[in-house]
Amino acid sequence: MGFDFLIYDLDGTLVDSLGDIASSVNSVRKDNGFDYLSLEQVRSYVGSGVNALISKAIPGKDEKFKQNTVDSFNSYYKRRMFDTTVMFSGVKEMLESLKDKKKAILTNKTEVYAKDIVRNLGISDYFVEVWGGDTLDIRKPDPKTILELAKNTKSDLSKTVMIGDSANDFLVAKAAGVASIAVSYGYCDFEQIEFYKPDFIVKKPQEIVSIVL
Repeated sequence: MGFDFLIYDLDGTLVDSLGDIASSVNSVRKDNGFDYLSLEQVRSYVGSGVNALISKAIPGKDEKFKQNTVDSFNSYYKRRMFDTTVMFSGVKEMLESLKDKKKAILTNKTEVYAKDIVRNLGISDYFVEVWGGDTLDIRKPDPKTILELAKNTKSDLSKTVMIGDSANDFLVAKAAGVASIAVSYGYCDFEQIEFYKPDFIVKKPQEIVSIVL
């Protein structure tokens, strides 16, 4: 089929950052008298940005409390975001195989964190843009995220594909009218992936290559 513009999610698609996210969440919970959450519980909260993450992990408080806990999470995460975060096996090889394709990252993670991670992992040069959940005034699954990114990079939507692991990735692709590739090794379970009916499902990063070339 072939695609000219590849848009990647970050967490759960290119990198496994769950350990550092969970560690930071649990430090905030401990500070506020809550028990620790399991990795699986935190995994189910990831994908819609830091505010949504903290609202789910520490629910039922007023807005001032929520903002304080978000600020506390950011403080912990800035110090821990490189402790255990790594690329998924095969990601670097996949990016190298597609080095001649135009690629960008579209994540709901805070932009500065996303850029810091790709820089720290040595893969910044593969991407023409790295957009986070605060780059625009909206975030995935709002189709404006993809539409504006495509416009900014002068990309043809008919030749654009969204590659991700979660509902927001599949929903934003459908809303923007672009194709989608689901990675089954990420944070979303296979049954949920099938529910959203992405155009393609891959088990390993290298399988993306044959689809997009």
